Amino acid sequence: MKLVVNIPTYNEKENIESCIKNVLAQAKNLKGLDLEILVSDSHSPDGTGEIVKKISRTNPKVHYLDVKERGLGVGIVKGHRYAIDKLKADILAQMDGDLSHDPVTLPQMISFINQGYDLVNGSRMIKGGKNLLGWHRRLFTRGSALFCKLSWGTFKLTEYTNSYRVFTRGLFQKIDFSKVPWKSKTYIIQPAFLYAAIEAGAKIKEVPITFQDRKKGYSKAKIVAYTFDVLRFGIRVRLEKSATFIKFLIVGTMSYFVNAVLLGLLFRGQIYSLKVLPGPILSFLPLGGMAAKISIITLDRLFIASVIAAEVSIIFNFFWHENWTFKNREHKGSIFLRLFKFNSSSIISPIIQVVSIQVFFHVLHLSEQIGLAVGVIVGLFVNYAINILWIWKAHPRPAK
Repeated sequence: MKLVVNIPTYNEKENIESCIKNVLAQAKNLKGLDLEILVSDSHSPDGTGEIVKKISRTNPKVHYLDVKERGLGVGIVKGHRYAIDKLKADILAQMDGDLSHDPVTLPQMISFINQGYDLVNGSRMIKGGKNLLGWHRRLFTRGSALFCKLSWGTFKLTEYTNSYRVFTRGLFQKIDFSKVPWKSKTYIIQPAFLYAAIEAGAKIKEVPITFQDRKKGYSKAKIVAYTFDVLRFGIRVRLEKSATFIKFLIVGTMSYFVNAVLLGLLFRGQIYSLKVLPGPILSFLPLGGMAAKISIITLDRLFIASVIAAEVSIIFNFFWHENWTFKNREHKGSIFLRLFKFNSSSIISPIIQVVSIQVFFHVLHLSEQIGLAVGVIVGLFVNYAINILWIWKAHPRPAK
């Protein structure tokens, strides 16, 4: 198997030779892996490219790629694509070219890939990790991590803005790069790529690393612009995540009115307090003690009306979710199979509704409509969780 370490650079002539030497020194600790290095350079004017090309002429394990465009994300994405397409990499790694990342951690990271993880993330914030940057950079790191946790809802991760990572070729090929701002001039590629990996279903492991401040050269990080990019990306993620739930609530609200109107017409011949029919549609059915019973269930007009109204609202829900709420999610199996699954998963909600209606009408002597409203609210959140986990699963999109 081949491991290609991608080192994106811009003006790193003072560090790149030592960086390459340090990475190659780990070959002896990576048994069974063919270690190669790719320096994906953004056309550095300081001569970084000439140094790498000189090394590559005597060492076939070192490769140079002039990505021409400025930007960490450009170097990372174009470099990884080159590593896969031209160098035939099985495992991809990335690290900074300024000696901030210690390649000594590489063997440990690779060991977790061999254990079945898709991405191994170097973290400064778990036990054993250290962040030796200045206080303002440490503040940015912690603030960004907290914001990403809250906006993404990913509370098991600790590190979001570090670039020291190892992952599989298969994971990279699953990433939907149309949603990753990889051409940005800031370092937003780091958290954005991590989020895309999560969306692609990656199994992620974090390992402690020490992040050194550079000894030579200067940092290209634009902290203010980077901060705004992190905020903007997090807000976008939150809105996307909330959009599905908002649609779910809208459909649920419409479904509630379908349920309420039908229940009213079947049971009373009216919509709420407005009488629209001379009598209930189910007027031929008895109410209360005169109705047949199955165990503790009384099959009276209210019960039958509740069941019919609930089932119609379930079908109404399904077709709206199928064609709007979860339109872009996985639609596995025939529409009839999904309708059956939806009915099966939704059984909790109508049971809650019917019980609530019966309790409010027969026990509390209040309107059945109040019982319906309470039952709908209680069943709403359970149904949402079941829908996104079973019927309309999120599915990874192909790389673009």
